[in-house]
Amino acid sequence: MATMRAFAHLLDRLSLTSARNAKLTLIKDFLRETPDPERGWVLAALTGTLSFSVAKPAFIRKAVEARMDAQLFAWSYDYVGDLAETVALVWPARPGPAPTASRTCRRWSRSCAPPRGPRSSG
Repeated sequence: MATMRAFAHLLDRLSLTSARNAKLTLIKDFLRETPDPERGWVLAALTGTLSFSVAKPAFIRKAVEARMDAQLFAWSYDYVGDLAETVALVWPARPGPAPTASRTCRRWSRSCAPPRGPRSSG
């Protein structure tokens, strides 16, 4: 099963490969070895069609600031200069196996979805 680390490794290899046909071979081999639904998530990410419409920078900042001091995060972001990289560096690691692409995307989709209807106070 493809993990986020395997996908990250593919992205690293693609960024370090200059030949178009070699890149196509890397993608073809990765997709051949990756089962559904992982393959679909990876393909969507590679083609730029994967979207988390609610996961805007302000939402991500608030999520991080709920887990750490807001000023410390601001200093970290100022030093690093990139929101995604800063979050990757300061977000606490979760023990256990690396998450799969489909599990991560499903979790993000559920957590970013707007609430449906009124909630009961009960």
